Amino acid sequence: MPDPSARVIIRCYLSPQSLARVQHAFPPPHCVGNASTWGALVSDLHHRRCDVAIVDPCVGGDHRAQSRLNALTQTMALVPSVPVIGYVSVTASAIRAVQALVRSGAPEIVIRGVDDTLDALAGAIHRAVATCGWGGVVSTLDARLHALPVPIVSAIQAAFTHPERVRSASDLAAAARMTRRSLDRWLARAGFSPARTVLSCARVNAAFHLLAEGRVRVAEAALLVGYASSRSLTRELGAITGCAASEVTRVSRDAFAATLGRRLVRRRPSAPAACSSY
Repeated sequence: MPDPSARVIIRCYLSPQSLARVQHAFPPPHCVGNASTWGALVSDLHHRRCDVAIVDPCVGGDHRAQSRLNALTQTMALVPSVPVIGYVSVTASAIRAVQALVRSGAPEIVIRGVDDTLDALAGAIHRAVATCGWGGVVSTLDARLHALPVPIVSAIQAAFTHPERVRSASDLAAAARMTRRSLDRWLARAGFSPARTVLSCARVNAAFHLLAEGRVRVAEAALLVGYASSRSLTRELGAITGCAASEVTRVSRDAFAATLGRRLVRRRPSAPAACSSY
């Protein structure tokens, strides 16, 4: 049975119809609730009282959208570890809101009535949850990241937030706008592991957070993250963490983050820590 800490807490600011759809897509034991006001939502986000926020800035009147977005984007910059999903209608004001959310780093946008089937909505939330490790990487390796050029940091962020789009170390180098050899040299100077290991950590991070919920099977997680097969996911998860996929629900997120941080830092080759040591 999954660890209760793996329950996903989703804070929303949505219309009643959209809220009901999210609740159907993510039923108990996960917790889905609407914030009473936009200010309450921003406060929950700021104080990390939720794992994911799902918002429609245009609820209750388009004229309020811009002021709401201003408050939200400031908080998103301060708390990058909590992903925000936009769930909006097809209107001119909503499209402008989507543009602002994407610029601020929202990993997923769902359009009501277009791509919000229950499976698609659940998939968007799963992917958003899987990106949450990037905030932990920033907090634990901030000094090392500052030693890297901005394009490399952006490429690493892309690998963590959308691992299904960065399939190889060559893709990571292309995203950083340099050769693979130059990328590995920059990473080594800053004390990071090689590009191949960084990419493995990004994929394993996404897979871990999906599997830790206890609702996604290995094959589905492999598909969402971009692995060629469930066997590839299992093999890489074991190489990075020492854990089998079946053991993930018994590993705390903090312990996993600490292990991932150690693997991202350049070190002498050694056997990965076993799950029992977490």
